[in-house]
Amino acid sequence: MNPTNQFDDILLEDFMNRFYGYGNYQGDYWLIGMEEGGGSSFDDIEKRLATWKKRGRQELEDLAEYHIEMGITSLFRKRPKIQNTWGKLIRIIFASTGQIPTTNQVRDYQRDNLGRVNGNTCLVELLPLPSPSTGHWLYGKYSQLPFLENRAKYKESLLAKRISHLQKQINQFQPKAVIFYSFTYREYWQQIAQVDFSPDSNGDFFVGNSGRQEFLIIKHPATIGLRNDYFHRAGNYIESKLG
Repeated sequence: MNPTNQFDDILLEDFMNRFYGYGNYQGDYWLIGMEEGGGSSFDDIEKRLATWKKRGRQELEDLAEYHIEMGITSLFRKRPKIQNTWGKLIRIIFASTGQIPTTNQVRDYQRDNLGRVNGNTCLVELLPLPSPSTGHWLYGKYSQLPFLENRAKYKESLLAKRISHLQKQINQFQPKAVIFYSFTYREYWQQIAQVDFSPDSNGDFFVGNSGRQEFLIIKHPATIGLRNDYFHRAGNYIESKLG
């Protein structure tokens, strides 16, 4: 264990229990992933925790305000750098309203609309701790919490509770469309949605319907070889169902 760098485990556990992502539960579009990227160093995670604490320990944060306060300004400046995952998800939202966005429209939406607390999107994660990859795990090194010893114990400790919470939020707020990204975690997405998924007519996505909202499982936006057209087709599918 590193004797100088240690997380505040009380704060860290509160973050894991309470933080779900960014945006507005009352938004029409929910975008659900497995976990947030980032968290590649002790300092990065410390900054995220401190910012969350300073801003009031909210269940949902404002994507732009939170990142800007952490010092991540390049994604929200006048001409922002497009974050790869966000940019592809934004294309789905545009296409679901019959539009194929320009690159500048994607930039503007990322800066001004995505994951805003008063906006029309909810960008949430099944698991709370940021990590650059599933093979990267530094929490056991800097925390005394026994269930953070490794990723397997972490998932076992948190998955059921967070799946249940997301189920309740979807049932309460009734978003029009819920888009899960990553085929790998289809079993978890099915548990959250509580519907049966089947491939769409082209085999591009898995689709489901509760009678109240549309559910879609897409490939992860970071998947190598995926072109923008894939995400436009996902949005077109949603448009065809929502009318």
